[in-house]
Amino acid sequence: MVEASQWYSLISIGSSSLALLAAAYVVRKIPNRRAGDTFVLAMVFFVLAGTFAYLLRTSTLDYGTNSGPLTFARLFYFFHMLAVGFTASFIGQYFLGFEIMRRRLVNLFLQVSLLIVAIGVTTQVTELENEYGGIGVVVEDTWARGSLALFATLFMSTALAVLVRTLIRNKDPIVRKQAILMTAGVVIHGTGAESYAYLRIFADQYPPPYLTITAFAMAAFFAVAVLRYRMFVVTPQKEEPVGVPRRFDLKPGHAYAIRERRPQLSFLAVAEAVRLGSLGLVITRCTPTEVRDDFDLQTTPILWLTSAVGQNRVPPTNPELLERLVREFVAAQPKAVVVLEGIEYLSNYLEAARVVRLLNTIRDLVTAGDGVLLASTDPAALDEATAGVLDREFEPLAVPEKVGYEVEDVFVIEGGGLLLTHASRSDGADVDPDVMAGMLTAIMNFARVSFAGGADELRRLELGDQTVVIERSPKFILAVAITGKPPADVQEEMRIFLERAERRYGPMMARWTGDPQEFPGLQAMTSRLFL
Repeated sequence: MVEASQWYSLISIGSSSLALLAAAYVVRKIPNRRAGDTFVLAMVFFVLAGTFAYLLRTSTLDYGTNSGPLTFARLFYFFHMLAVGFTASFIGQYFLGFEIMRRRLVNLFLQVSLLIVAIGVTTQVTELENEYGGIGVVVEDTWARGSLALFATLFMSTALAVLVRTLIRNKDPIVRKQAILMTAGVVIHGTGAESYAYLRIFADQYPPPYLTITAFAMAAFFAVAVLRYRMFVVTPQKEEPVGVPRRFDLKPGHAYAIRERRPQLSFLAVAEAVRLGSLGLVITRCTPTEVRDDFDLQTTPILWLTSAVGQNRVPPTNPELLERLVREFVAAQPKAVVVLEGIEYLSNYLEAARVVRLLNTIRDLVTAGDGVLLASTDPAALDEATAGVLDREFEPLAVPEKVGYEVEDVFVIEGGGLLLTHASRSDGADVDPDVMAGMLTAIMNFARVSFAGGADELRRLELGDQTVVIERSPKFILAVAITGKPPADVQEEMRIFLERAERRYGPMMARWTGDPQEFPGLQAMTSRLFL
């Protein structure tokens, strides 16, 4: 006859096995590889704890000198303690992965501490008894049961504290939704564990196996959080096509190294490519909002190299994750244009050999399918090994040549004559940009009223050795000062600029307070006009 306690243990094995399957299913979706491994290990320990609980429930004490039941009991306590500890460790690594994983000694100390606690609790198991006088053995050591409950409570309380901290401090909506679901899972399991401990210690009852059932519920909540609210979305997305003049000759299957103190040419090149129909992926140390605003990349996926936890944020200590994401992206779109910026940042956290291997891996992944890789670097900040692989494996990106002209200044002016932004090739300006903006507006208005009957606009103006080319849209005036003969396509570039400015900033003009700082990306948009 099978006792109820034995059925309980079989149910525990079944529910913990389901929890393990859930962990195995989502492990590849967890951004931190070690956190994913820890999650799977925690569920493995739950299965082992349930297995030894079953062996204990099918044992008797009538073994003479046989120590089998005591061994089963100790292994049950050992793996149960590890299961709870590794679950709490998973929560910490998932939401505090950068702070923990960048310090290997800290992470090692945490893992060793869990092992010591598990061993300490296990050694307290010395007394067993038959629950019903026949088959079925239970642990009778009060200190062992109390220690197990105490440390399990401490571990899960720590996990709950990490989740609450994340909800308070992290403003990323995806992270917050994940934290809410995981908090629900921890609370459900924690409530079950506390009530179970109370019944075993104070009521001396052997309750049904809802402890492992709540553990499965917790694992299910974790899995739903990871699958429902994805931390990485690198699906290729097309930008709105625009017929911009081609400035960069990007050849399929080539990798380019762009040496620049601040990333600009690389972003301009990918912005041009996606406007001409290509699909792009940007990996950068700059904030995604900055890149989208300055270079009008509204739908192109951007991976941010940062220690902050959030969607599409890659920690600098996890190059394997970066390689995996690039592999997934190019598998969906082999001929994409990929920008890698922030190599110097990665060098601060990774050994030079690992950075070199990362560069070679990403280069091979992108170029194998006739894609284009653009690596933007500051040569002054690179170590010798990284600089060497860029010189050897990458080719320089040809900057568009200017023949017979040079763009000196760009003025973006509000329709009424107020200067919104001014960009200049030289550091020092000979003319006050506000005065220049007011003068240009006055001259345009005078020419339109006096000579064109209000039906046309002044398009060009000669000022010494410079030609000022002017274009106007409903809300903006764009003036470009050029030394030499203006190129034939300059006005087309200016019209494209004004279309972008109208689309992005036009609706804001109705409530503009007069502060140019309300248009932070406007000056960066002028970069292409200097090419």
